[in-house]
Amino acid sequence: MAQSNEAFSRIIIDAQLKDQGWNLNDQNSVRVEYVISIGRADYVLCDRHGRVLAIVEAKRFSVNPIEAREQAKAYAQELNVPYIFLANGKEILFWEWEREAFPRPVKTFFKQDDLERRFATRQVRQKLMSVPIDPYRGGKVSVSNGLHSYPVP
Repeated sequence: MAQSNEAFSRIIIDAQLKDQGWNLNDQNSVRVEYVISIGRADYVLCDRHGRVLAIVEAKRFSVNPIEAREQAKAYAQELNVPYIFLANGKEILFWEWEREAFPRPVKTFFKQDDLERRFATRQVRQKLMSVPIDPYRGGKVSVSNGLHSYPVP
């Protein structure tokens, strides 16, 4: 069946990425068939400075994209990236593999600035248990940036 091969899925995935503003001809934006020591990532999505943010693992139209989970995770670990997209042309799954147990369905790929914002938020996120409680404020929580403390309402 002609529609079950991976090339057909790639045509659809390419179009889905382009619809979200990804420039497939710009190596600083998207790298296709990116070779790493343990294999070849189908797509690597980068920020506007060319830093890798996410892996896209493409499968045949007839294959459930969840089957690529471990392969994509190995690529993400090798490249030290937190985000994985698993796609087959009809389904897209998103996985923040270090924080979530399983990939979840999304309607489409994220735009470059959305991934950048998600990544930046991840960098400044604090664990709730690490936020000190000020005993003189009646147990109210305050957040410190190292110079000043700010009460959290």
